[in-house]
Amino acid sequence: MNGIFLGLLSALSFGTADFFAGRSSKKIGVFSTLFYMQLVGLLFLTAAVFWQGQWDALLSLRHAAAASLWMAVDLIGILFLYQGLRTGSSAVVAPVASSFSVVTVALAFLSGERLGTGTWLGIIMTLSGVILASMVWRSGRSKQRPGTALASGVLWAVLASLFLGAAFFGLRFAQEALGGLLTVWIGRLQAVILLPFLYRLLKIRLTSPGRNGAGLVAIVGILDAVALVSYNTGLGLEDTSIVITATSLFAIVTLLWGVLAGGEKPAWNQWVGVGCTFAGILIVSWP
Repeated sequence: MNGIFLGLLSALSFGTADFFAGRSSKKIGVFSTLFYMQLVGLLFLTAAVFWQGQWDALLSLRHAAAASLWMAVDLIGILFLYQGLRTGSSAVVAPVASSFSVVTVALAFLSGERLGTGTWLGIIMTLSGVILASMVWRSGRSKQRPGTALASGVLWAVLASLFLGAAFFGLRFAQEALGGLLTVWIGRLQAVILLPFLYRLLKIRLTSPGRNGAGLVAIVGILDAVALVSYNTGLGLEDTSIVITATSLFAIVTLLWGVLAGGEKPAWNQWVGVGCTFAGILIVSWP
């Protein structure tokens, strides 16, 4: 199992989780969705770590602290993303947020990671495709004023991209010592402990997901945990810039879910973006 495959698995899981997170956020709210998906992820990952027997790695307090830091940054990014999905269109917000891969690639390059010309070409094509897929052009005859309805969602998506980009770069350092499972487990544990205190301080009330919302929260929690573990594991097999490029495909997955399950109709430029993105991934994956 190579790093690119794990990056693609991460993209599939992230993209599906974000689509259902948008629905859950509209049903029970952003903050409730964020807490319950963290709780579901913690239970899922605890069982997985017990199965793998990896608890000994927690004795490295320095690396555990690094995992805690970068997973906290990731949590803030997720909060911004879910807020964007609640207030805007998933077909626009998710691709804009996926530009976090540009932040991660830039940080990896500045840290000394060097890539060949062909790999850079593939990365540029992939990111260009994601940008094309995120654009929804309205004609002058549209009843809606350009940008008005989506302004709030896009702003949250940009903030999400900055925090997620930094987190996905920093996670490599914790993953090298703890592995993918424990790194994400630490993040889920601290989120489940700290979020209730934060919500109490901000006077935010948790809304029970109920019978209908429980299924959505379970899907989001498990898939988001699988996505992060896949990404972190991929970092141990491939350069950060290559794995994050594959992971950035999650925006295309969210877009396709919007078409298949949400009744959305992408513009022609979005389909061109999908094709360009897949072409870029093929170039990056080429031996």
